[in-house]
Amino acid sequence: MVKTMTQVAPYPDILDSLVSRLKYRSGWKFGLRDVDRGQGSWGLTFEVIGQYPDTYHPQNTIRVSHYFPVPPAAYDERSWRRWLFERLLEVERHEAAEFFKIDGERPYAPHHGPGNDPYIIFEHGTDVDVRTSFRGELNE
Repeated sequence: MVKTMTQVAPYPDILDSLVSRLKYRSGWKFGLRDVDRGQGSWGLTFEVIGQYPDTYHPQNTIRVSHYFPVPPAAYDERSWRRWLFERLLEVERHEAAEFFKIDGERPYAPHHGPGNDPYIIFEHGTDVDVRTSFRGELNE
């Protein structure tokens, strides 16, 4: 038997309203929806879709989705606003770790593979850690 986790909270209408009014970088989009985040995880998710140069092929512009599970909480507007801001800081930290290079090496490249939190900055990682997608697929 596979154990699952259940959490229940009122729908975050305040968060939904904030997301609908959120503006950040040009071309970025935001959403709040139930989504399958992979690895057996699904539920209400804050999605950030960013557009920027591909760190590995800078001549290409890519769109990347970042998924953040919404906590089962009944926060007020100030707390939800800060929660959104913290998620954008995590996206920026993730992208900075991908863009940061010294002597052609990316010492902080995020680990994207299953079981890894792609927003943690690791000091060391293998090439396979860096090139594995959240679906467990090895990228070129």
